[in-house]
Amino acid sequence: MSHSQDNKCQTVSWAVGDAPLELGPCIAAIGNFDGVHRGHGKVIEAAIDAARKAGVAAAAVTFDPHPREFFRHDDVPFCLADRIEKDRLLAAAGVDRVIHVTFDDNLRCTDAAAFVTDILPAIGVTGLFAGSDFAFGRGRGGDIDTINAMGADIGITATAVPLLSDENSAVISSSRIRAALQAGEVGQAATMLGHDWAVTGIVQLGDQRGRTIGFPTANIPLGALLHPAFGVYAVQIFDADPQAGFALLGNGVANIGIRPTVEDRGVLCEAHLFDQQPDLYGRRLAICLKSFLRAERKFTGIDELTSQIATDARAARKILPPTRQTA
Repeated sequence: MSHSQDNKCQTVSWAVGDAPLELGPCIAAIGNFDGVHRGHGKVIEAAIDAARKAGVAAAAVTFDPHPREFFRHDDVPFCLADRIEKDRLLAAAGVDRVIHVTFDDNLRCTDAAAFVTDILPAIGVTGLFAGSDFAFGRGRGGDIDTINAMGADIGITATAVPLLSDENSAVISSSRIRAALQAGEVGQAATMLGHDWAVTGIVQLGDQRGRTIGFPTANIPLGALLHPAFGVYAVQIFDADPQAGFALLGNGVANIGIRPTVEDRGVLCEAHLFDQQPDLYGRRLAICLKSFLRAERKFTGIDELTSQIATDARAARKILPPTRQTA
């Protein structure tokens, strides 16, 4: 069990077999919350309202790793947010507490009844809010009705929140957001998310080739993050250190892909920050995708690549709003 404090939001990890959390009662939204999209926001809002009325803490209960990661080890990367970014988004949504329940064999083997009578009391949950499609327990054998039936005697209630649909009556879901990003439709993804999608991570030392052609880049491997459409994006770059308050560093242009022109280094986001060259190595950044400019392609050499990057940078500057540089 581990704890951390970020502003007013407390982040806690708990696993089956750990001692009960001694943090007092809470009313919680529960789900995977990958990307923390507008549909998730509706569930979280309902939990916060109920918690405020009851005078208890409002929490978000989520699972780490994502169950899909646990069951399908060889799946292609699909996560919309890493854990630090998920915590930031949940805190921004207004919860007092984020509880990460470890998804392991012990949890996988827990049946629905034990989830209600053992796990929820251990993490302090007295009321639960979830999307109407929420299922839990071994073989996804439990739902909202299960919690209300089994929780009645121990003071635990659950409420289903209707799934949020867009203006075309299509349900907003992490799957649709992934599909939009894979198609390069970053505006569509942002509309469903309620915020821009970002590549987040620690800047790695690259081959520094960008410096030699006038376009130094901050390189972030995508790792377990979803691979959006490969190509070039107009971006805004933020300092994503949890202590930094998500400060905007400035506008830029980024390439996401497998670097077809130079030797393969895996799937990378290579972001160039306009008009400044701070030392970004080792810093955690968020590269927010604002617009897809063009697909990735192979160039005949460095001269052609340099010329195209300059063209991409001009295109990005036209799209992005002016910013005050803070890096």
